[in-house]
Amino acid sequence: MHSRKELLNWGLKTGTEVRQSYARWLHDGFFDRYLSGQHILDIGYRGYDESARAITPWAKGIDLDYPGYDGKNLPFPDKSQDTVFCSHVLEHIEDYRSAIIEWFRVLRFGGHLIIIVPHQFLYERKLSPPSIWNQDHKRFYTAGSLLKEIEEAINPALYRIRLTEDNDRNFDYSIPSTEHAGGCYEIIVVLQKILPPTYIFEFQKKARGRVHKLIVRVFSKLLKKEEIPVADQSEIWNNYQ
Repeated sequence: MHSRKELLNWGLKTGTEVRQSYARWLHDGFFDRYLSGQHILDIGYRGYDESARAITPWAKGIDLDYPGYDGKNLPFPDKSQDTVFCSHVLEHIEDYRSAIIEWFRVLRFGGHLIIIVPHQFLYERKLSPPSIWNQDHKRFYTAGSLLKEIEEAINPALYRIRLTEDNDRNFDYSIPSTEHAGGCYEIIVVLQKILPPTYIFEFQKKARGRVHKLIVRVFSKLLKKEEIPVADQSEIWNNYQ
């Protein structure tokens, strides 16, 4: 067990954005609620700082040089982690759905996924990409757009949102958009993985029925348009009944 003083000292050498919120998270219970487990992954923890530490002394810092990690697939079993922490990472990933699915896969039931991204109207301060401050940013984010991407990637029946925050602590609103932002300029979302509710299986059954009907309708239209011989139509139709 590490003392609060030891953790504060540790936090001084975490990544730039994490460092700005570290003391507050220790004080307000964020660490106790979401980062107290023994099995924690900190994805992309170095960022542009090769000397940066992972979020806690016991967390595994995951970067491209981590053994078995190819930048997409985590070398950990399903449901093996208490927390997956991803700060200022998602905006750099083109295939955000696959990334979120993979982070969620390794979480145990009851575990937390923490995603932090730069805020469009705090960090970027423009309407659309490219970013002035980081050309590698694939998308701009508001809280709504981040939650939308999460819901696109994961069935919302399988998790609960425990925190959504526009973090503008010490943000200097007087700095013009032509200069780099000062203070905190990010969105924080924490979701918790839950046991699949019993009613989700009924949802899946109904969804399969709808998909089946849709396939039949689509193939019917395609077949009429393409004038496929009747014998071929019958064969395809029978395969999708």
